[in-house]
Parts: sequence; C-alpha cells; structure tokens
Amino acid sequence: MGKSGAGKSSLCNTLFSPPPARVDAVNGCTRHVQRYQVSYKSHTLSLIDFPGVGETPRLDKVYSRLYQEWAEKLDLIIWVLKADERAWNEDIQCYRKLLQAGSDPARFLFVLSQADKIEPCREWKNNRPSESQYKNLTLKTERVESTFKPVHPVLAVSASEGYNLHQWVETFIMALPARASGVVVGRLGTVYRTEKVIGSARERFADAVGDIFDETISNILTSKAFSTVLLTVRERLISLAKSLWHIFF
Repeated sequence: MGKSGAGKSSLCNTLFSPPPARVDAVNGCTRHVQRYQVSYKSHTLSLIDFPGVGETPRLDKVYSRLYQEWAEKLDLIIWVLKADERAWNEDIQCYRKLLQAGSDPARFLFVLSQADKIEPCREWKNNRPSESQYKNLTLKTERVESTFKPVHPVLAVSASEGYNLHQWVETFIMALPARASGVVVGRLGTVYRTEKVIGSARERFADAVGDIFDETISNILTSKAFSTVLLTVRERLISLAKSLWHIFF
C-alpha cells in the first residue's frame, strides 16, 4: 500500500525471483487491485498491489474503503513511503482509518523507498548515500516513527541501487506471521536468502510448531510426571521441525 509511484512494484520485482507475474485484476469500485503470485513447491505466495492514495479526494475515499475491505485478508501490509516525499497527509489519513476500523498495527511494515532520491540527490555515489543524505534519511525515518508509531523497525531502501535491502529483508521476515515466513523466504532472490534470513524463518517455523503442540495438549495435562514427558516430546518435535524445514520450504 502507499501512493502511486512510491516504488511498490520495483521493490517486489527486486526482491523475488523470478519477479512476480500478474495473474488477475480484482475490481475495486472505480479502480483495480492487482494480484500477483509466485509459486514454490506446493506453496503459492500472493502479492497484492493496491491503487495509490493521493490522486484526488474522491478517489481517496474509494481507496480507503478498498483498503479496509482487504486489510483483514492479508498476512502483512507493506506501506511504502517515498523518502523524498514531503507530504504524507493522505497516507496518514488512510492508515488511521484502517486502525479505527480494527486493523492491527503489528500487521503493517513501513518502508522508505527511493532513498537515492533524498536531497542532496547528486551526492549519491557507489550505491551509498553521502553523509548529508544519510542524515536526511535518518531524520525521515524518525519522522515516520513519530507520525505512524509503527510496531516494526523502519528502514530506508533503494530498489534500483540495492541499498539497505538485505537489512530490510531481515526485518520483513520477522514481521511476517510465522506460518508465512518460510514461503516468502523460498521465493526471495538468492542474494537475499542469507543464513540469517533462513535461520530466522526456520526458528519461527519451529516456534509455530511448538505453539500448535502446546495448544493441542493444554487440555490433557493432568500430572507433573506426564507434563515432563510431554515437555521432552515437545523439544524433540521442535528439533525435528528445524531439521526438516528445508523440505517444507
């Protein structure tokens, strides 16, 4: 989600291999929601690209309703903000409406895109910001944090320059629900599937298995001795889940 031209498609196409292909268009009143999918083993990852807010007040009302209709269907909402954008009024209003409608702030991940365009843009060299640009990016990041009060860390990235993408992918994976992280990692470009990213997804998968086990046996704990046995079984199950993670994802 975010304004048109914020770089949503560029970010997706940079991260995933192969780049996602559009499979359909879902009517959203007067505009369309674009759905893309990436298949991997027995899993399908769906990426939903929403029309951008900020075109006209009338369309913003339409898009706000559209966002609300979809919000609860999504595992994670990546809200893309242009690093060199001065006014985020439409983004702020739309986000607040989503929260008022009951959306969980933990399901939103904010990212500053097109970091290479931050002023003074001519000082960007060798895929890195100058000292002045870095200071401005830091200020913009702090502004996002104070304005939107996000749950997850906010990073500035540049898809075209490959800037800060590895660090952002790590944040991205940790923000996803545990059940979805493995599927996403499996379709990331090879360069982004680092040991740290894979390790995080593996640990989260094991945690999810442990949670399912806990929920399943919570009603049958009747004795301390039996609890000790089940605890041993749980640890072995989690260890097995970690060792078999690569088979599932």
